[in-house]
Amino acid sequence: MTFQKASSGLVLAGLILSAGFSVNALAQDPAAKPAAPADQTAGQAPAAQPQVDAAAADAALKQRLQAVVAAINGKSKLAAGNFNEQFTKESPVDAVQKALDSMRSGVGNCQPTARMQTSNPIATSVLLSCQKGFVPLEIAVEPQAPYRITGMLLHPAYWK
Repeated sequence: MTFQKASSGLVLAGLILSAGFSVNALAQDPAAKPAAPADQTAGQAPAAQPQVDAAAADAALKQRLQAVVAAINGKSKLAAGNFNEQFTKESPVDAVQKALDSMRSGVGNCQPTARMQTSNPIATSVLLSCQKGFVPLEIAVEPQAPYRITGMLLHPAYWK
């Protein structure tokens, strides 16, 4: 029964958080090449993509990750200022906080143990080591300051 309850909480958390990640984070991939508008002539250059300061984005990812982990562990509540407007429109901060609280009730307190290095400076994957299992987390931030969270996705836990 406990497993079912924890599993349901994690599924709920993943569904709520995936809305922001899947819609926003992947769309902000600076490596992706947008299609040229149909009315653009061959002689015109496409609009320049914003340059990403990789060091600043990495520092912001770490800072936002710390805020999320603190919220998972119940040490603080998520602040709306950590998320961009599009994310909060699709996933209200209160709903995200409830999902994180539900996750904590299922797997316990968590700490980041491993972070995947990617070529995309505004997104990363982190493995959270929790009291009862491991939870993969993906997080993405804006390509420019203030580097607010544009997407977040919690995957199902791997039980210890």
